[in-house]
Amino acid sequence: YFFGWSGGLTMSILALGVFFVSSAAYPNGQLDPRGYGPYGMAAGAVIAIAILISAIGTHHRIPTLRAPPAKQRFDARRVAGELRETLGNRSFLVLFFAGIFSATAGGLTSALNIYFNTFFWGLSSQQISYLYVSIFGAAAIGLFVPSRLSRHIGKRNAALLTGGLSIFVAPVPLIGRLLGWMPENGSSELLPILMLFSVVDVSFFIMTGVLVSSMVADVVEESELRTGRRSEGTFFAARSFAQKAVSGVGVLGSTLILSLVGFPEGARTAQEVSPEVLRNLALVYIPSFAILYAAFLALLASYRISRGAHAANLETLSGRAS
Repeated sequence: YFFGWSGGLTMSILALGVFFVSSAAYPNGQLDPRGYGPYGMAAGAVIAIAILISAIGTHHRIPTLRAPPAKQRFDARRVAGELRETLGNRSFLVLFFAGIFSATAGGLTSALNIYFNTFFWGLSSQQISYLYVSIFGAAAIGLFVPSRLSRHIGKRNAALLTGGLSIFVAPVPLIGRLLGWMPENGSSELLPILMLFSVVDVSFFIMTGVLVSSMVADVVEESELRTGRRSEGTFFAARSFAQKAVSGVGVLGSTLILSLVGFPEGARTAQEVSPEVLRNLALVYIPSFAILYAAFLALLASYRISRGAHAANLETLSGRAS
């Protein structure tokens, strides 16, 4: 998670500093369509390099992995039955569907961020890059805090705490603007306040993601006890695929929201969008995000693998192995 967020933030900063530089035609460089092609090529190259480094760098660990059972002759019916049995694990299903709501909320937020930063807050590409730089602090917090928090109150409770705080913190600047409590656009106080709230909110978001991924790992042993198979690859692949797929639903939702509030096509500056449209954008986004993330937390609350239960699973498996 640390390197994922650090890499994403680095690419965002490079994008604003290299591919989306402000010009006379596009004062807000992030709206210049000419930059997206080169940016996409560069991002694709970085992704490919990162994958190769990860694969080659961990290849020497293969001999230390647990040996899989002897291969059986492929039988589609048997494989389908094993997948159904594995993915039917209640604890996994809770996290699976919780992840769907979380990914939808994340896709919605990511897609609308450029509109809020550019038009609602009136930030330039340089100011947005400063905002991204500040979030590196959130990645550092997410690196160290979750393990300590989970040791004190458990993974599920820690995830519920950080997720709940994220719901509370995320919309505060928007609500503050709607109530007239935030500094005006262009003021020297606005960017530092947005940076502070971004660091706090993203910290909670990262910590929640780390904790939930660790909870998925605990499902592996529970499933092994019931099925006799280790299926961590299946669990993480299914969860990752679903989250990647439904994050696009969030993007689709953002386009529907923009259409609903009548956001003008081709707008290049905050002055080209009426205050009423921006206000309605915030009023529709805030409850949409809150409902999706609340559904995520409601499902997460029904996760039942505690530290004690996981320790018992490990002990039972150890006894079987011996």
